[in-house]
Amino acid sequence: MTNSTFANSNGWPDPDQMMSARDLVTLAERLIRQFPQYYHYFSETEFAFDNRSPANRHNRNPLLSLGIGADGLKTGHTSEAGYGVVGSAQKNGRRIVLMISGLSSEAERAQEAEKLMNWGFRQFVEKKILEPGQTVGSVDVWLGEEPQVELAVRDGVEMLLPVAALHGLKAEIITRAPIKAPIAAGDQLATLRIDIPEMPSVKIPLVAAKSVAGSGFMSRLRLSAAILAKTAMDTVR
Repeated sequence: MTNSTFANSNGWPDPDQMMSARDLVTLAERLIRQFPQYYHYFSETEFAFDNRSPANRHNRNPLLSLGIGADGLKTGHTSEAGYGVVGSAQKNGRRIVLMISGLSSEAERAQEAEKLMNWGFRQFVEKKILEPGQTVGSVDVWLGEEPQVELAVRDGVEMLLPVAALHGLKAEIITRAPIKAPIAAGDQLATLRIDIPEMPSVKIPLVAAKSVAGSGFMSRLRLSAAILAKTAMDTVR
């Protein structure tokens, strides 16, 4: 969280206490992933603590009662930031975390948070693009026992994509070929750039699918002779 400063431990307003929207989402994601044993507390709709402040025992999170899989996290209000909420919901195995702020009332906060959450589930889809170890192309090898080596992704690739962009994806392999042997399996040799309409490109490392040893002396000699002959012919022309 690189854009946050803290002045107290209770969260009360203070001129020196600030958090960015991105940092709030970062914190929320870390809570969900690293402390699942405590996360369920955020979904409790009512909690009476030693019978103190009975009127304050209800969870103010407007997303919890909508039936959209919401299970957290926290509302907030300050005079500077207005009404806001960090919300999270899970549906069909997919989780969305959002942060919204700057709203003028609790009612507006509830309406806008619901619209944003529903929009996220409706307009975006998580797609598996590549399986772990899947090959996507090949690249020429220089002075190797094999003329080419296949390029593969090390890990599987899953992407959150706008529904409208699913048929507009374009991919390009970026590399400096030929690659000089020897090459070890798993060496990064190239990058797969995936262009998504109206979104930043995604770059995925591509590695050698197998090892390629350097060619022997005679193979190198024949290759050198072939290059010299081609150079001489080009010069004559």
